[in-house]
Amino acid sequence: MFRRIAVHLDHGADCQRRLDFCLRIAKAHDAHLTGIFASYVSPGYFHDEAGLWVQAMDKAVLVHEKARSAVQTAFSQAAQDAGVAASWRQGEEGTPAECASGYARHSDVLVVSQQNRHDPQAAIGNDFVEQVLLSTGRPVIVLPTSGTFHSLGDRVLYCWDRGRESARALADAAPLLRNAAALRVLSLDEGREAKGDCGIPFEDLAAYCSCHGFPLPVHEARDTRDIDIGDAILTSAADFAADLIVMGAYGHSRMRQLVMGGATRSLLAAMTVPVLFSH
Repeated sequence: MFRRIAVHLDHGADCQRRLDFCLRIAKAHDAHLTGIFASYVSPGYFHDEAGLWVQAMDKAVLVHEKARSAVQTAFSQAAQDAGVAASWRQGEEGTPAECASGYARHSDVLVVSQQNRHDPQAAIGNDFVEQVLLSTGRPVIVLPTSGTFHSLGDRVLYCWDRGRESARALADAAPLLRNAAALRVLSLDEGREAKGDCGIPFEDLAAYCSCHGFPLPVHEARDTRDIDIGDAILTSAADFAADLIVMGAYGHSRMRQLVMGGATRSLLAAMTVPVLFSH
């Protein structure tokens, strides 16, 4: 069970849906919920007719603080109505990604939304989700920008490539997998020569799942020579009626330029169900 869940909050269009989702999960796990308000004042959205910069920024700050107060009030009331223990955190310095990542390190999992570039009110900056994935040090559940998800972790699709990130993802998802009804393990390009896995058999993975009380995993192999990796994962998830995808997040940040793995990048762009990423 997750004991502490963190949720990223802002005053964007998707905030309430994200909060409602987390309250359901927190209640199901009898978990504490931490709301992390991480958003910045974007001066590009505020200006006056005379072009007075200081006056415009003062207005922007007031609007931002008023919106933050409204989000905090709504968060506290919603948690109280749901009977969920909750706390509030907000950052005054650094980027939204740094704020969310820092506070989330004291939780079991962080929940954010797929980035919506058509929602300027969120004001979280470019590559927010990618930065959070690579810097939090905790599993991150990313919700698609559309859809309502009443369950999480009942039918789980786990992406397995025998690598470090996928191994960690399985362990990070354990609180959900112990209560799952079905688990499908997806391997891509099965049959090609694997690098560095020493031919580790599926039976070892199945034994690990059995020892931890996970459902009996069913192995599926798909060839991606003629299909995008992300499309292959999403197709498998749809065929399985999965309500959660579990996978490692591949990437690094160098010279302030984020470099994400192909599967991670594809899923972040076109996800249809929640994805638990682990890095």
